[in-house]
Parts: sequence; structure tokens; C-alpha cells
Amino acid sequence: MQIFKFGGASVKDATGVKNLAEIVTGFGSQKLVVIVSAMGKTTNKLEELVKQAHKGEDYNETLSELKQYHHKIARDLLGELPEKYMKFEEQLQTTLVGLNECDDMLAYDKVVPFGELMSTSIIEAYLAKKTTCQWFDARSVIRTDQYFTEANVDWVVTEKQVNTILKPVVEASIVVTQGFIGSDVEGNSTTLGREGSDYTGAILAYCLNADGFTVWKDVPGILNADPRILAEAEQYEQLSYREVTEMTYYGAQVIHPKTLKPIAQKSIPLIVRSFLDRNRIGTTIATDNTTKMIPCFVFKGNQLLVTAQVKDHSFMDEKKLGLILQVLDLLNIKINLMQNSALTFSFCIDNKEFKSKRIKELLNRDFILSFESPLNLATIKNYTPDSFNKLPWNRTVIMEQKTSNNYQVLYR
Repeated sequence: MQIFKFGGASVKDATGVKNLAEIVTGFGSQKLVVIVSAMGKTTNKLEELVKQAHKGEDYNETLSELKQYHHKIARDLLGELPEKYMKFEEQLQTTLVGLNECDDMLAYDKVVPFGELMSTSIIEAYLAKKTTCQWFDARSVIRTDQYFTEANVDWVVTEKQVNTILKPVVEASIVVTQGFIGSDVEGNSTTLGREGSDYTGAILAYCLNADGFTVWKDVPGILNADPRILAEAEQYEQLSYREVTEMTYYGAQVIHPKTLKPIAQKSIPLIVRSFLDRNRIGTTIATDNTTKMIPCFVFKGNQLLVTAQVKDHSFMDEKKLGLILQVLDLLNIKINLMQNSALTFSFCIDNKEFKSKRIKELLNRDFILSFESPLNLATIKNYTPDSFNKLPWNRTVIMEQKTSNNYQVLYR
């Protein structure tokens, strides 16, 4: 049994969908689950729709652009719009009405999953002309809590449902399903965090005891830097679960941060391959043995530095630190870099307006808060003396941190 995951870039147009079909049909007769993201930049367009509808603004132009984009791909592939696709388009239009009455995070999860639902309905209809396959709703098996936009998986219920509902379908045909989405106990759609389709693949690989999990991307494998930033980026042939876990922790966009744990627990190999060149081997992640690695460069933009200062001139002690960390845990916020002094605790996080607003609400009573953005964060994992020369030379350093293996700098 194999799990394949295709991201939005791989299915951004009819040519991409045809390429996906060639990869899938060329795989042979083994059991296969194909997980697909929303097409192209559809998730961004849906996020724009959510904002407009939630604010009560006119969203008809944005909705029309989204529909025309999908209609063109569907007609180029099939000559018509699949019935299943039309059903989801109608549901999306209905959902947008009255969205301004919902909490903003609930509103997001009501709308954004339609990207994956519409994408897979078109792709399954085309793939069905080439081979035996079946569309499957991932929400029927992936159970989550109600932390909308970044839901946590209920592994016990999910594993039971995958084996009861999904496994018999996989035994009979190729399955086409969605990444990124699940549902809570009340049947509400939930999302697993941006780029969460990788995580969906890991969830299903774990629950189905898959023999392998392949992520098809627009790069030849996992590189030691973003080639758009460092042109001389090098490819890794093999990596350990531990190395990739650390890379994703620091923000490398190679794989969703939650992906590694479930597949590592069952020693399921993960392969990152290029859908643009199917003959290339790619990068295999399949062991916990570590060797000396070439430096890995991770650059993250749009960072927010939050500084909490005590109000009473007492120390920033463990009790006060615990209060701050409890709030960040409550808001499901990951710290990218942190430092403390006698009177302050500073931490760098991804700059999300609705979360910074909640930080102010929950910590303003106990601390004097200051915010600085937008900033950039660079991390060099397994640094060497020469690697520092590859950082931007004209930066203004705000905060930096160095250990025996890793270096981080927050800069403007």
C-alpha cells in the first residue's frame, strides 16, 4: 500500500492534472491512496473570500474568479463540469451567506475546505476515464477537536474510522481524497493548518500501515535552502526523521511539521519526488541514523517580535514565564525564537493579526507589551564558518542565538 500526495502547484491547470494521472496510472496495481490539495492558489483566494464575507463586504467578484478558474480546468479536461463539483460550488455559495455572524476561525474552516473538495471532484472525474478509482471524503474518517484553523487529530477515533470505512474502499480501487481537512464530533469541517495535506498523508499512512508515503513537489527532492533565495542550493539524497523534524521546526517548507512523528513511529519511508521529472530519485527519509550534514538554510519572513515586560519591577521569574507560555499554548502559537532578561521575555512568532490581538487581550493586564513587525528570521542548521557569508549582508540585527550546531538571527 502506498500513499501519494500532490500539492496545489502540481494540479494548477489541466496539464498538471493530466501529469498526475500519468503518474498514478503508471504506478501499477498496488493499493493506492491519492491525496490532493486545492488547485494552484485556490486556498489564498478562499481566504480572501472568507475575509470579505466575514466583514460583510461584496465578495461576488472574488467568487466569480474562483469559479471561472475551476470551470476552465474542468472543461479543458472533461468538456463539462462534474456533478460532484457543482454540488460543492453550490454549497460554497450557501456557506458564504451570513458568514459575518460566525467567529472568524470557525468562518475560515467553513469555507476554506471547499478548495480540496472541488479540486478532488474534478481530478477524480478525469482519473476515472483512465483507471478504476473512487472519490472519498476525508472528513468522514479524520476526526479532530474544535480548534478551528489548526485542529488536533483524535487518533483513536480516526484510526478506527480509517480501518472501518476507508480501508475496504482502498482494497477495491484507487482512492482520491483531500488533504488538509477533517471534521469535529458535531460534523463541522476543520482544517489542520496551512500546508496540512502532508500531515493528512502521514495520518492515513499510519492508520493504514502503508509501505510508503510519497510527496510529489515541484523540486527534485529536499534541498538545503530555498533556491529562490540561494541559487546554489544542494539536494539531500537521504535524511533521518530527526534531521527533517528539526528542519521543519525551524520553518523549512519541505514538509508539514507534524508529518514526521506518525510515520517515524511505524518506520514508514517518506520520499519527496518531483512531479516535473518522474525519473529522478528524490530524497528518502527513512532512518534515525544521523551523519554530518551540509548546512541547511531556513528563511522566514513576516515575523512578529513580542516583548513582555514586568509591571512591578520584580524579576521575570518562572511563574511569570509560565503565565506567558500558558497563553501561547492556549492560542496554539509556536515560538520561533525566544530570549529573556531580568525584566523582559521576548519571543518571535509568525505574524498573524488575530493571534496577536488575542495575546494583547490575555497578557495586557500583567505585562507591558510591545510588538515589532514585519521582521525576518534566518536559521542555519549545522552551520560552518563559510555558511554565515550566505546571510543577507545589509540586515539590522534585532536578536540572535547560537548553539554548537545551529544559529538564528532575527533581523530587519
